[in-house]
Amino acid sequence: MLHLIIGKGKGKTSAAAGMALRAAGHGKRVIFAQFMKDGSSGEIAVLNSVGCIEVMLPAEHYGFFSKMTEEQKAAAARGYADMLDRLISSEAFLIVLDEALHALNKGLIKKEQLLKLLEKDCEIVLTGYDPPEYLTERADYISEICKRRHPFDRGITAREGVEY
Repeated sequence: MLHLIIGKGKGKTSAAAGMALRAAGHGKRVIFAQFMKDGSSGEIAVLNSVGCIEVMLPAEHYGFFSKMTEEQKAAAARGYADMLDRLISSEAFLIVLDEALHALNKGLIKKEQLLKLLEKDCEIVLTGYDPPEYLTERADYISEICKRRHPFDRGITAREGVEY
């Protein structure tokens, strides 16, 4: 089944991490793959400590998309393609693709490769925002997180343990 956790609000990754922990609590194998992030957020350390959860991160992190050079974008796309190939050939009860929608929307993930992954008989979670129609039509679950207020709006930067 396909789960989309979408929206501009805070909490998409936290919700996906909660799903991963729930599945792991039942002894299910989970792969938690992160895109567009550097792997330094707090949930990654905890997920890495759980025996039946594998965390998959890109080999390199290139920072914010808006600051990437064309060479960095091409390298990121190659790295993400490698991650998706590994996911396609893996076995898991639950596969989380955190911020995959952002990478997809920026052209760093190929639609065809993502669709091949979605053929797997497992639970797949995609987080991010603005999913394309072909994913919303296919999704079994769509949960939207809406920002109504956030400290960023007042100039308060991300805080360790809360936003990352």
